[in-house]
Amino acid sequence: MRKFKGFLVAAAAAALLTFSMVPAGAESETETAAAVTEIAEETEAAAAEAAEETEAETAEAAAVDPTTGLLASDIATLQSYAEGMISQIVALTDDQVQEYLNPSSVLVTKQDNMTASIQSWADNKGTLGEFQNVNSHEVRVNDKSLIVETHAAFANQEGVVTTTLNRDTLNMESMVFSTGANSFAQDMKEAALNTLMGLCIVFFVLVFLSFLISRFAYIAKLEEKFKNRKAPKQPVSTPAAAPAPAVQEVEEEVVDDGELIAVIAAAIAAAEGTSTDGFVVRSIRKSNRNRGLRV
Repeated sequence: MRKFKGFLVAAAAAALLTFSMVPAGAESETETAAAVTEIAEETEAAAAEAAEETEAETAEAAAVDPTTGLLASDIATLQSYAEGMISQIVALTDDQVQEYLNPSSVLVTKQDNMTASIQSWADNKGTLGEFQNVNSHEVRVNDKSLIVETHAAFANQEGVVTTTLNRDTLNMESMVFSTGANSFAQDMKEAALNTLMGLCIVFFVLVFLSFLISRFAYIAKLEEKFKNRKAPKQPVSTPAAAPAPAVQEVEEEVVDDGELIAVIAAAIAAAEGTSTDGFVVRSIRKSNRNRGLRV
């Protein structure tokens, strides 16, 4: 703006000189004087406006930002520096990036801060896409560093470039490229994918539980079969022969009849030619061979 005001003042001065050199009569002299007065007034107004703008710019540059405690001019310088460094790094071609990261000559000395910055751009270039323009800056300050967070637009999505400078030496320590806040469409797309994934997981778990419950009847059988496999095998024993039935001796019922005993005793005594006093009948048995009686 000050350049335009200076140009306006110069144009007014040139016009004043031009009018002063034009010869004319009384009328032309009156018109010339009026024109010169008008131009002088415009020149004074332009000069006063330029002075006010200069004072305003000076006051603005000298103002202190309450958040960072830095002068507005210092903040503007940091933002300009960060934007310039971003422009230099994103302008590198793929071949230049690879040459810087892996130099073919042993005489090339790599700077750690630049190497890390270029590596960060190479890692995120595929996600962010080509650089388009800078949207805004945010400056933060701590005891050791000056941090400029630059929000920039890339071809695929918005990104954030964080530039860190050493507060004592003002040398750049690092520049990190990262993805910024997603757009509404990207947020909705991610939300839809997450919802679909959750539904698939729930459906899979339900199917698995149904299958597991249906297999409970077989699980008991498998468990019993497994136990039977672990149990030791017992030798097969042949059935013992049934014991032979004992021969039971048939005891004849002793006839407790005095007359029958007396008759038998008399018959035996007669057959033997003795008397009945020499023997006593204790029992009477039936012989299987029918050989008579046993005394």
